[in-house]
Amino acid sequence: MELQQNMASVMRTLKEKSGKSMTEFSKELEISRSALQEYLSGNGNPNMTTVEHLANKLGVTPSLLVSGCFADEQLEVLMKLLDVLGIISELDYDKRIKFSQLLLDMVLLWNEGDSNG
Repeated sequence: MELQQNMASVMRTLKEKSGKSMTEFSKELEISRSALQEYLSGNGNPNMTTVEHLANKLGVTPSLLVSGCFADEQLEVLMKLLDVLGIISELDYDKRIKFSQLLLDMVLLWNEGDSNG
């Protein structure tokens, strides 16, 4: 039962932060509205495939989803990241490509720094 409550807590938090309605959120997660209601109430009993699917759609790891273990700072970072991703998705194609190239350059620099120090 604790796993369902943890999952419900994480999902409720992410739903609230997204500002989406039940219908919008269920469509985003590709589950029925009634299934979403069950999960949010802590009464759902998803199998591992469903947990993995939901975690993927929510942008978290399956272990975080069922453990509910994340600090407020981690949630804040996650929410900011989701906000940025939402903003980026609204850019036109050429700007998204440019952003992707710049992000890749940053990752390569970061990895280069790791190998040097």
